[in-house]
Amino acid sequence: MTAREVEVERERDAREVVNDALSRLDAAEVKRAVSAFARDNPHVAIAAAAGLGFLLGGGLTPRVLSRLGSLATRSYVKSALAQAVELVLDEQTRSQSHLGSSP
Repeated sequence: MTAREVEVERERDAREVVNDALSRLDAAEVKRAVSAFARDNPHVAIAAAAGLGFLLGGGLTPRVLSRLGSLATRSYVKSALAQAVELVLDEQTRSQSHLGSSP
């Protein structure tokens, strides 16, 4: 078997598993579960609905993904630099306190 044939076989198996799971679902039971969750967690349900609407409406374009990625990167780098500076300052403070306590 070639790599492509193996990939096609795996995709077919995955589709069968999904179709089998979906065929066992009871629509009424799913509706009851979702309704109960929404009643218990209204803020989460609203946020999930807004997010799903955004995605299905085509809001996740490459431009938006790029901006989200750069925002996350900036946040991470800012946090990492702050930690590094804090560690350096702590180390300097410790070394100065050791020097000052020596006779």
